[in-house]
Amino acid sequence: MPEDLPSPVDKGRRKRLSVIWIVPLLAVLVGIGLAVQAIRARGPEVTLQFTTAEGLEVGKTRVKFKDVVIGTVSEIALSEDRKSVRVVVQMDKQAEGLVVEDTRFWVVRPRVAASGVSGLATLLSGVYIAIDPGKLEQERREFVGLEVPPQVTSDTPGRQFLLKADDLGSLDVGVPVYYRRIQVGRVAGYAMQPDGKGVDVQIFVDAPYDSFVTTDSRFWHASGIDVALSSEGVKLDVQSLASLVAGGIAFATPDAEDEAGPRAAEGAVFALHPDHAAALRVPERVVHNYLLTFNESVRGLTPGAPVDYRGLTVGEVGKIDLRFNRDAAQFLVLVEIRLYPERFLRRTRNYVADSSGADPTRKILDQMVQRGFRAQLRTGSIVSGQRYIALDYFKGAKAAQVDWRQKTPELPTQPGTLDSLEDQVLMIVESLRKTVNHVDGLVLRLDRETVPELNATLREVRKTLDSADQVLASDAPVQVELRDTLREVSKAAASMRNLADLLEREPESLLRGKKGD
Repeated sequence: MPEDLPSPVDKGRRKRLSVIWIVPLLAVLVGIGLAVQAIRARGPEVTLQFTTAEGLEVGKTRVKFKDVVIGTVSEIALSEDRKSVRVVVQMDKQAEGLVVEDTRFWVVRPRVAASGVSGLATLLSGVYIAIDPGKLEQERREFVGLEVPPQVTSDTPGRQFLLKADDLGSLDVGVPVYYRRIQVGRVAGYAMQPDGKGVDVQIFVDAPYDSFVTTDSRFWHASGIDVALSSEGVKLDVQSLASLVAGGIAFATPDAEDEAGPRAAEGAVFALHPDHAAALRVPERVVHNYLLTFNESVRGLTPGAPVDYRGLTVGEVGKIDLRFNRDAAQFLVLVEIRLYPERFLRRTRNYVADSSGADPTRKILDQMVQRGFRAQLRTGSIVSGQRYIALDYFKGAKAAQVDWRQKTPELPTQPGTLDSLEDQVLMIVESLRKTVNHVDGLVLRLDRETVPELNATLREVRKTLDSADQVLASDAPVQVELRDTLREVSKAAASMRNLADLLEREPESLLRGKKGD
């Protein structure tokens, strides 16, 4: 064979080598493609910090949004300070835009709270990590997970408002918010105020009910039962059984408003009142403080008790304290009240304030005090023993005046009706005691003087009766003589009857005599 021709053996070997290397090459290309696809499908890696890793497992615990899996837990470890756990989550590509600055994470597991029972589905499927995407654009990769699931997520339509209260009461996260006895929202959270003088309560009102929250709306605690006693009987008021057990908040706009105010802005601040009556009370712009001094017991009088003027509430009791009177060497009860002067001025017709700018209430109050205007302690309920301060005019009240030079002016007082009643009762008791003593003396006199005389008289009467018995006896001489006399009288009567008959038959016999004589 010519030397320039290739050997048949060499040609077949070269073909077999090219076919063998095609398969690995294809495998490498497929692997590279899968790796590129996996890399492109991977989203960001997020680190979460939780207090505990209860229920979390590497490679099994999922991250879900709207019940769609968007990530998986890839690592669980203790934090450097060993006070928490660090959970690394590998997010999917579709979750890349969800992990921003204000995104929130929490673990969904079975929970029992005031708002109800949640997370029961995880008893079968296992716990998972939920995500609430934020609305900011700045990305973030490390988060502190929430220990309590939020009551409101970013995609829930509605608005949040801030309520300021003196105390939390029976409220808790998740308790309902009511409008006209319909649940329209819930408590989203609460926190102590920085100065420690109150509590801030965050509430969320769902749409479209959030439009009913105006600048004039009033909020109050709807927990428990409101009991009112009136002439119509006992009235019970409760928002719902849930609010009775777990508490709640209600709001309304007073009907007395001429026009409803504008819609409240997002995050508007309102006061949280203790009850419905306090919430709907007309806010007072002017409040004047006065002192009252009582030389009597104030048992039953408490801060917040009404100050009444002929049935109208014009103020309330602020605080109660003691004052030592050195001249009398005794303690007096000092009561500070808050009066709302505008409630008087609203009813003062044709009154023109002093042009000098002086407080018009001083002039009015001075005139009222000169006419006998005084403060008196009265009992509002005999059953409960509650007392209140009554302002009224009293005839014959001692002359007094208000000293406006004091920091807190003092109004003159009148002794309470309860003390007067006690004095009258004591007088009646003393009179009864004297009467009883007089009766006792009279009984003793009867025993000593009248009873002996009465006994002697009774003995004489007894003797007389004995004598009468002797006279009236059947065998008594008097009785025998009396019977004989009666027989003679009977005979004489018979003779007289015969004579009368004779004269009736023969009247002439009175002159001639009987016939035959």
